[in-house]
Amino acid sequence: MFPYIGGKAHHVGWLDPLFPNTFDTFVEVFGGAGWVSVKSDKVKRATTRIYNDFNPLLANVYECFRTNPAAVLAKMNATPKSDLALYRQYQRELFGVLDWSTVTLGDVDLAVKYLYLQTQVFAGTPLSLTNVPYFTETKAGGKYPSKYDTLKKKLAHDKITVRLTDITCVEQLDCIDLIKKYDSEDTFFYVDPPYYKMEFYYSKDFPREKHLELADTLANIKGKFALSYYDFDDLKLFYPESKFNWHRQNVYRSAATRSSNTANYKTKSKGTEILIMNYSNPIIVPKTRMRVQEKVNPIFIFN
Repeated sequence: MFPYIGGKAHHVGWLDPLFPNTFDTFVEVFGGAGWVSVKSDKVKRATTRIYNDFNPLLANVYECFRTNPAAVLAKMNATPKSDLALYRQYQRELFGVLDWSTVTLGDVDLAVKYLYLQTQVFAGTPLSLTNVPYFTETKAGGKYPSKYDTLKKKLAHDKITVRLTDITCVEQLDCIDLIKKYDSEDTFFYVDPPYYKMEFYYSKDFPREKHLELADTLANIKGKFALSYYDFDDLKLFYPESKFNWHRQNVYRSAATRSSNTANYKTKSKGTEILIMNYSNPIIVPKTRMRVQEKVNPIFIFN
């Protein structure tokens, strides 16, 4: 829904075909910006949809999206974009004064303050007291619109708000507690944990021991899971290819570098994402550039 570290806005297109074809309950374990919950066609068909994030500011945003998106939009419309003084005020309030343990989900004012900050920094930058705002419409010389305005346009569309209000429940639980709470034979978990050894981007520490605990938990669930990672040395130890199905996908990482002017930007922005699954799912890959007379036979790839 908005720029955020690890956001899957451009990835749902290749992720969705790899998801199970049917499931009653969908759980987005590390919800973040919620792109999978909002854009996946298969998730749309689930009877129960759970968004979770341990960050109370994110969980609060999605509870407000779920219960009263019109109120969020109205408050955003009443708040001017790209105002440096207002940005600094919200920055001090949320990251200097606010006790995060006191956040009550459903606070529209707090949600808009957080969204104001999140949509006016460089994509993927973790928020803090020291962030420098990146007002897109001025920094890019008018080439790109304000991300704050872009989010307001989304909240004005029924297609988006229906997906948001159809979320069954917003949770703010530790990933292990969440998985144990919702695990069943009819549950599908999408798991996009903090990047390994890059936990400083996130609101909570996620050390190697936590990655291992997550792997042990997922190895013993009743339901299905698909887990996104970039490769690292211990990944095959956590999720051996002999036990789980791996799919490798070349992807574009929009936040891989802080400036599009760097000489190696194109190289830095390319990566390979790995989707690890505890189930098999066929993907139909149509042939391309065929002669007109040639009969089309789909190619099935089992991961």
